[in-house]
Amino acid sequence: MFFMELTNYRERISNLFNLMEEGIAIIPSAQYVQRSNDTDFPFWQNSNFKYLTGINEPQCALVLSKTTEGEKVVLFMRENNPYEEMWAGKRMGLEDGQRHLEADAVFPIEKLESKLRELIPGHQNLYAHFHESPETFEMARKITGELFYQKRKAEKLPPKSFKNIALLIERLRLVKDQNEILTMKKAMIATDKAHRAAMALAAPGKNEKEVTALLDYFFTKDASQGRAYDNIVAGGNNANILHYINNNSNLNDGDLLLIDAGSHINHYATDITRTFPVNGKFTEIQKDVYSIVLEAQKSSISHVFEGRNQNQLHQAGSKVLAQGLRDLKVLDQSVDEILEKSLHRKYFPHGTGHWIGIDVHDQCPYFDDNNEFVKFEKGMIFTIEPGLYFPKEDDKVREELKGIGIRIEDNILVTEKGHENLSSMIPKEIKEVEDACKEDISNFF
Repeated sequence: MFFMELTNYRERISNLFNLMEEGIAIIPSAQYVQRSNDTDFPFWQNSNFKYLTGINEPQCALVLSKTTEGEKVVLFMRENNPYEEMWAGKRMGLEDGQRHLEADAVFPIEKLESKLRELIPGHQNLYAHFHESPETFEMARKITGELFYQKRKAEKLPPKSFKNIALLIERLRLVKDQNEILTMKKAMIATDKAHRAAMALAAPGKNEKEVTALLDYFFTKDASQGRAYDNIVAGGNNANILHYINNNSNLNDGDLLLIDAGSHINHYATDITRTFPVNGKFTEIQKDVYSIVLEAQKSSISHVFEGRNQNQLHQAGSKVLAQGLRDLKVLDQSVDEILEKSLHRKYFPHGTGHWIGIDVHDQCPYFDDNNEFVKFEKGMIFTIEPGLYFPKEDDKVREELKGIGIRIEDNILVTEKGHENLSSMIPKEIKEVEDACKEDISNFF
């Protein structure tokens, strides 16, 4: 499937035109990336190009022209080629591409440079992806430079300034439409089943790689289309490596297992973390730490409604964690001093959450034009993932805490009435988690 049929991509492009000043924008697709010799990594589309077009092919470019005379949409892509399609799969082709995007013109990608020489003159600003596609930006910059030296002879002048088009697109991506939200909810169905199955499968003597294989099975089953990011399946002390992806250690009796994993549909991601006992039963100290993290998460979630911001929910969760570290006798300063001096950051070194959508870490702005935190609006989706980490190597904490790493993460949609937890069905209360660990794994097949 090339695109999501329910999405109006021309409406998204129109919204982008509304944010642009007079100028021409060039938004390229991703390209194949060589893995070794004659093999490539699986293709993954440039998120901003995907958002604006829905096209999931390499070697494409979207060019948008905005002048006093009007707006034009020009698409560049690969032509159909029966021989190459026999080897590498069907292409959309120019005709279907024009129909899909209702473009004013469509050209073969090989003509991009020559057509840009025709299209760029007469625009005041040149919008481009500065970092995601430096080759395309360099091509446009070179053409503009050449046109600048020819301007005495030219009827239309070249652009006077360069602007980063990604900043405008990513502002649009902050608020999800109903189709985006529905897609993420559908992806959450597979994520829920995968996490529940992992709780049922995990046991002393199993290996992290068995659990990650099970997750991948459910992430690619039915409607979902695979993992949204590399699974973190971290038993025991491995949970204290925040981005642990080796996933190859044995699971031990008495340890916890932290799983940070989610599926995606058409790039729209889920990002869920659950932590549970390998043997199905929390110890008392594990319960104590888990309860602190869970309370911190609930406190943060309570701050998700229109008009609030991510810093406010971070501060709310941090306050609970600071008090928890006092209760655990890890820190003995007052809560105010802990927060003022960031003493808790040793045990909670990351943020409380991030935007999520067409990317698992949606590259959307966290600050507005006044350098203030972006306020939550209906349709925004944010992860909330507090944690506490006590590595075995830390001689400053008592023995029973060493090796415990706990994180709990949900995906929260801002609504008119406050918020909706898109992952609320995945067990996270202590009794729910222990009950899920008792499930028969055969029930999931």
